[in-house]
Amino acid sequence: MRVSWVIEGKGGDSVTVEDAEKAHTALCGAIRQAYKGLGPGALATLLSPVYALRLAMVTDGRTAVERGDEWTTRAGGILVTLSP
Repeated sequence: MRVSWVIEGKGGDSVTVEDAEKAHTALCGAIRQAYKGLGPGALATLLSPVYALRLAMVTDGRTAVERGDEWTTRAGGILVTLSP
């Protein structure tokens, strides 16, 4: 599975991972890296909507990818795509 993301004002990237859980982990890591200068409270606030995406990524996203489809969603200024 491939996870791609665009972080508004920071850029984007993608990585190949084993499953949707690891895709979420990679996304969170990318956001932490993009905002590494923020303090813990500000970073937690930024990550909060992304943590909420986890369930959708491991259910709807995983199901779409298993069917061979691409799945895209947005959390604030972060666009995420899962693809086979």
